[in-house]
Amino acid sequence: MSDQYDLERLPIDFMQYIRDLHAYANHEPHSCKLARALQIRVRVALHNSALPDADPDPVIFLQPWWYSGNNDVTRHEIAHVMLWWSGLEARILKEYDVDTAKRIIEGLCNQAIAFLRIPQPMADAAVKRYGVSAQAVAALMRQTRAPYQMAMDRLTFDKPCESRAAFLTSGKHIVGVSVCNFRLPFWVSDRVPEPHILVPQASLLRRPHGTGLLGVLTGGHTDDWYWDGA
Repeated sequence: MSDQYDLERLPIDFMQYIRDLHAYANHEPHSCKLARALQIRVRVALHNSALPDADPDPVIFLQPWWYSGNNDVTRHEIAHVMLWWSGLEARILKEYDVDTAKRIIEGLCNQAIAFLRIPQPMADAAVKRYGVSAQAVAALMRQTRAPYQMAMDRLTFDKPCESRAAFLTSGKHIVGVSVCNFRLPFWVSDRVPEPHILVPQASLLRRPHGTGLLGVLTGGHTDDWYWDGA
């Protein structure tokens, strides 16, 4: 990796690396099967962790209750191996102090969960049918049982060269946001009784039982990439 590497590209480069590896594994959505497809060994331990440089193959350690199921804890540890493989972890550790590096690494691995749980073909199919909309987020949730925030992140970060945002309300307050190259006029915990007034261009979908709204916005292509984690 070049010494002139732009550190602001860490999220976009890691997401692309995840896409490539997931495609290599035939977009396997089951976490344990994905580990096997990538030749990552899985072992039981007292604490969840990853040992990417283990010989002869990487190892992830999982607490007994996470060991054999299809879950996001396993995906998180797989993401740690992927980050090490990508060479980006070495860059992070070189450029930042230990505490900052750990925070960045954990953030990237948490973000990776959405891409491993919701494979690219599934995301593509939802956008093809519903466009970049609240309905697409709802479709991803139905198919994978992913929570709102994860499905929002998956759609928002799917095309990092575009401006996208999503938000979730409960009652009159914002309870979740996801943005990529987009600045919303509100943030989590803000009181926004009528979001359609502030963002009239948003695609809106009422949540079940009338508890709030799911909104998605797009702003087209951008060359100025930035990432605001929720």
